[in-house]
Amino acid sequence: MPSLQVLRRAYPDGLPEEDYLPLLVVMSEDFSERGLARLVAEFIDGEVVVVENDAAAAMSTRRPLPADVERVRAHLIASGYEPDEEDV
Repeated sequence: MPSLQVLRRAYPDGLPEEDYLPLLVVMSEDFSERGLARLVAEFIDGEVVVVENDAAAAMSTRRPLPADVERVRAHLIASGYEPDEEDV
């Protein structure tokens, strides 16, 4: 499961805008909506409610391209993320 430590390792210079929505999709597999929002908000120094709304949009109306989701997933795995094999 991705943690704040994994996010900091994966994105030491901050989260690029193009990775934001794909990251929310990848991480939604391992977190509740609220847990995901809290973690990502802490990482980006953002508002929990904004991240929560963005995550909902990333799963429906603003869904990122599958290639972008897989690119971010691979980047997280290279940084120590260990996805649940059943979900991947």
